[in-house]
Amino acid sequence: MYTSSSSQTIRPASPTLSLRQQFQGLVWTALLVGVLLAVVVVDPSPSATLKVGSVSPQDIRAPRRITFVSQVRTQQAREAAAASVATIYTPPDRALAIKQLATARQVADFITKVRDDSTISRAEKVERIAGLEPVQFSEQAIEAILDFTEQEWEAVVEETQRLLERLNRRQIREDQLPAVRRQIASQVNVTLDSDQTRVVTEWVSALLQPNSFPDEAKTEEARENARRSVPDVQVTYEQGQIIVREGEIIQPEHIEALEALGLQSAAVTRERLIGVGLVVTLLTLLFSFYVARVHPHVWTHHRMMAALTMTLGLTAGAIRIMMPDHSFLAYLTPTASAAMLLAMLAGPDVALLASTLLAFLVMQFTGSFELATYALVGSGVAALVLWRVERLQGFVSAGFFVGLTNLGVVLAFALQETSWSPLALALRGGLALTNGALSASLTLAGFYVLSTFAGVTTFLQLMELARPTHPLFKRLLVEAPGTYHHSIMTGNLGERAAEAIGADALLVRVAAYYHDIGKLSAPHYFVENQTGPANPHDELDDPEESARIIIRHVTEGVRLARKHRLPARIVDFIQEHHGTTRVEYFYRRACERYGPENVDEAKFRYPGPRPQTRETAILMLADSVEATVRAEKPADVEAIDRLVCRIIQQKLDEGQLVNTDLTLRDLELIRQAFVTTLSGMYHTRVLYPTPNEAGRANTPSQTVDAHASAPSPDHRFVEHSG
Repeated sequence: MYTSSSSQTIRPASPTLSLRQQFQGLVWTALLVGVLLAVVVVDPSPSATLKVGSVSPQDIRAPRRITFVSQVRTQQAREAAAASVATIYTPPDRALAIKQLATARQVADFITKVRDDSTISRAEKVERIAGLEPVQFSEQAIEAILDFTEQEWEAVVEETQRLLERLNRRQIREDQLPAVRRQIASQVNVTLDSDQTRVVTEWVSALLQPNSFPDEAKTEEARENARRSVPDVQVTYEQGQIIVREGEIIQPEHIEALEALGLQSAAVTRERLIGVGLVVTLLTLLFSFYVARVHPHVWTHHRMMAALTMTLGLTAGAIRIMMPDHSFLAYLTPTASAAMLLAMLAGPDVALLASTLLAFLVMQFTGSFELATYALVGSGVAALVLWRVERLQGFVSAGFFVGLTNLGVVLAFALQETSWSPLALALRGGLALTNGALSASLTLAGFYVLSTFAGVTTFLQLMELARPTHPLFKRLLVEAPGTYHHSIMTGNLGERAAEAIGADALLVRVAAYYHDIGKLSAPHYFVENQTGPANPHDELDDPEESARIIIRHVTEGVRLARKHRLPARIVDFIQEHHGTTRVEYFYRRACERYGPENVDEAKFRYPGPRPQTRETAILMLADSVEATVRAEKPADVEAIDRLVCRIIQQKLDEGQLVNTDLTLRDLELIRQAFVTTLSGMYHTRVLYPTPNEAGRANTPSQTVDAHASAPSPDHRFVEHSG
């Protein structure tokens, strides 16, 4: 039995990073600093408030006569000229035509051999022709092929070659292919009957492919020439001429004219930019070093850091665009969306620190303590509410709470104002509530994209995998029902244990469903799938070969998982659920037969790696416990408890949990969860009276353990008994 302080961990939470990892993390830190500095420095606030898309508050007239080259109008004219150039296509691909003709000859040779083969039945001929690739003939066409005379068949082959060659002489583009295929039947030689025409049509249609493709280089060259042919567009404004009228939407050409006249100029000093940039740099460094210290796996994960940088950069850009000059639009800025994304990708603490950094940017760009508080409090609530979500409803709840929090901040600051308009308050409150829904929607869409990019397994993926309609799950039920049942029971055990220590219970449960899919390659070699007394391992009579078959289910499981595009996180469970443990039963048989000195122990060990996370460690323990309980059939709760303790201690002694962050307190909670769950499965039951005991029946107080009278497990290999 293991006993120690609950604060003791099996592995330090912060491993030492290599110099290479530290350098990579510093590169990402520099990039994040650069992105945020670019948001601060680029496009400083102009003295005029006009921006593209805003409404002109008044008529703006030219103070003097001016003529200048309009880059906006010139670019528009050049792009219009380029757009008028039609796409240029390559000439028909002769090599493709030759390839199609060669394929047609190969198909003809194959079918001729099948037709002439008198050793096989007609049904077998039909089956062989039906399985032909790449031409898939219909049933009517196959029957016609077998009924053709030699002359009719030769005419079909000849017409197919002729028609293929003829069609490939002209351009066939991707969008033209369906129309060309519809015209094939009308181009078949009229001397052929309907059955021959059908076969030729299906044959040619299957082989015909586009042979002309867009020539990007020539098309772009032609468009570039069209652009160059357009001269610069000069614009002249007379003194007093209206540039933009009151109420008119500002267009890029208006801004260009205002800048040419000096009516749209920057008014931000260099010193102020340097000061703001220095503060942003210090805050970003603090954020990055916190991630490096507390979450080193994030700091050294390229894609995760790229997702983090992208999220902060885009949110800072949204703050820059939406907040400074739009009093009401500022309340729609989705800063809470960034907090939700970072909470799910890296953890709530990272999201809270990032929210502080973003709140500073809001304060810097707007000078409004209200908007800074609005961004900080809303983002903080978002990070804490949407930390670990297992249902779509979680996004709805997060949006609701963020909206309510935003509304509370707006109301709190409105009550401090000496005079406030009910209409303005209602508008700001409505935008605050809308911000919650907008942030939740953006988070759902963004998390789908960023999680895929960063290799994070989403709850949506897990919920889809948990459905029994998944092809692998269905195969497991049909081909290896014992393994299927074992996986379900292991999932129940693992889920309860994960809930007990605050790990990802959904991930553990779904991973348990697929951790043994490699057994599909040879299900009858595993005891849970054996229904009779015969054991394939007895027929092998080779401990090393038996161990190889058993161990292979891990590598086969990885292969199947990747073939079916299971998330990388699920693949980790398949690789790690046995760690580097030894196939003990066959190792001992080998030692008894050949002597320990003549046995290569490495051939009896799983390839690993050992579990790297709490979740994979839980699955290893649940897997071993479920299989061992099923094999040994403990008689009571105390026996179950002893069995669970023995297995946990065994994994500890073997060093299988050394790479996880499990504490001994976690292991105790896992043990309790296992025992509680297993006690419900293997409880005692009432022994009901039997009718053949003349006049004597057991009383209801007489009980027998559900497994006490069951035969002890035979010598067949139990994979996890260790």
